[in-house]
This record gives sequence, structure tokens and C-alpha cells, in this order.
Amino acid sequence: MATSSSSQATSMQLDSGEMYQIKGRTMKVEEDALTVQVENPVDFISLTHHKCDLTSYLKYQDLNGYFNMMNGPTYENLVRYFLVREEIYDKYAARLEEQEKVLIDLSLEGKTREEMGLKPFTRTEIRLIIMGILVTINEEIIGRACRRDVE
Repeated sequence: MATSSSSQATSMQLDSGEMYQIKGRTMKVEEDALTVQVENPVDFISLTHHKCDLTSYLKYQDLNGYFNMMNGPTYENLVRYFLVREEIYDKYAARLEEQEKVLIDLSLEGKTREEMGLKPFTRTEIRLIIMGILVTINEEIIGRACRRDVE
């Protein structure tokens, strides 16, 4: 079920009409204090050397692209930056966002998220602002990156 990357739509919306944002840290840990452990999840060379060739199985299950991505480069500075600034946006965070809006304007009490001017909550996301652009990661985006269907 693999499709070429040229036929897939990009998951990054560049002209969303939203203003650039700057987000502070969500952790008190310094980026330089973090150690990123980079490893290959599967060492195919070693497996082949020990007469355990998995390439035909991976090709049959269309997982070659996934393992190539996993065994690809790791951008350690970006990982560190991500870890100290990311935030989880879940049902609890959505409720807090609604409560904040109501505290600012009491007339919004009892209204829907859309009526409050908020985007509807659909699923848990990891949110991060990189270079002023809001980046969201959710189950669907991870599934698309792995070229898998998400239910």
C-alpha cells in the first residue's frame, strides 16, 4: 500500500493564516543537559551475517520504507529542542482552554468550543512551536509517516 511521496499531500500547512508564535519551555531541564541515545532498531547487516535475512518479509509487508526511516539520521539538536518545549494537548488541556476563555469572558459559559472561537477537540496531540510555526503530531500523522492506515 505504499504510495510515492510525490503523490501524497503534505501534512504541513504553510499558509494557515495564523500569526507566528513564540513558545517558552515546558520543562526546567536545559537542552544541553539531555543526552539523546541514537540506536538502530534493527541491525540488518548483523542479522544477514547470522543467516537471518528479513528483507523478503519486510518487502512482503511493505515495511522497507518504515525501517529505512527508522535507521535514517537523527537530528539530536532538534530532538533536544523538541523535548524541552513540547506539550501534550489532550481532553484535560482542552477543558482548561475552555475554562480560561470563560474566565476572560463570562458570557461564553455553556457555549461550544466553536462558539468560543476555539478549534474543535478531535484527538490527543503533541504540540510544539518551531521557528514560530505551530507543529502538531498526532496518531494520524505518525501513521502517514509510517505509510500505515490509522483507524
